[in-house]
Formats: sequence, C-alpha cells, structure tokens
Amino acid sequence: MLKFFLNPGTEGYLRSITREFGDSTNAVRVELNRFVDQNMLTYRMEKNLKIYRANPGYEAYDDICELVQRYMNWSKLAELLHFSDTANVFIKEEVTDNHLFHFVVEEEPADFQKDQIIYTSTGQIRVYMRNTEDILEMSETWKPFFHIGRIKNTDGCLPLGK
Repeated sequence: MLKFFLNPGTEGYLRSITREFGDSTNAVRVELNRFVDQNMLTYRMEKNLKIYRANPGYEAYDDICELVQRYMNWSKLAELLHFSDTANVFIKEEVTDNHLFHFVVEEEPADFQKDQIIYTSTGQIRVYMRNTEDILEMSETWKPFFHIGRIKNTDGCLPLGK
C-alpha cells in the first residue's frame, strides 16, 4: 500500500515489486491479486507484463492516501525539500522501538546537509541525499527499498497523493 498510495502516479510490475521488497514472487502476487480483487489497485497489460497502480476510483482512495501519508510523515519530508523543484525519492521502512523511515533523495541541492534526522511524535525519519550510484548500491542491500517516483514540488509542498 505504501508504494502505490503515497504517490498517485506510482506503477510497478510483479518482478520489480518483488525485487524492491525482497520477498517471494508468489507472496507479492497474492497480495497484488487481493488488492485488485478489492478494487484498490488496477492494472494494464503492457506486452506480457501487468503494470499495477492505485485505483483513484476506489471509494476510500483519498482516505487511504491520507492515512499512508500520515504514517510516513510525508509532510515532514515536504517541509525539508521545500526548495527543491523535483526529487527522486526512495524509501526504506525499519520497524524498531523508534519506528524509522529512511527517505533517500537522489538529487542533492547545494545548501542541503548530506543526512538529517527528524524526530516526530511517531518515531524518526532519516533523509539521505545520495547520487545514483549510491542509490543502486542501497537498493541491493536495503530491503524493502522501494522507489516512490519523481516527486514534483508545487508551491512549497510535495503532492500528497490526490
């Protein structure tokens, strides 16, 4: 749900999602089918691939987007990146006593510190500014590590899934 409902344009196919989450193909397929059966996700065929995405026509779409954004402390990241035009964002979740999200942002504005920790009422978020090579390395060792997409900044806010 995090992958598809945080950024409305996010798409993925079975094997790419399996790689991102480091899970078995069968487990991911079962979950995707459940979401499709519930009408939460839709898919389109592209050659022999099913490309999945959130269904904006789903009755609780806006509510789920808002819930996921609150869970991820998305507004904190938006505040931090308020000066960036676009950001390619990746996420890793770590469930600990201090529930932790790692946001990895591909572009590096000149006036931004390399790494930052933001404390919230629900835990911490860590923001890392990395180049493409570092991100490829992280994607191999950090699981789950998934791509949210290229986020466009409009009027000082990242889009909030609507």
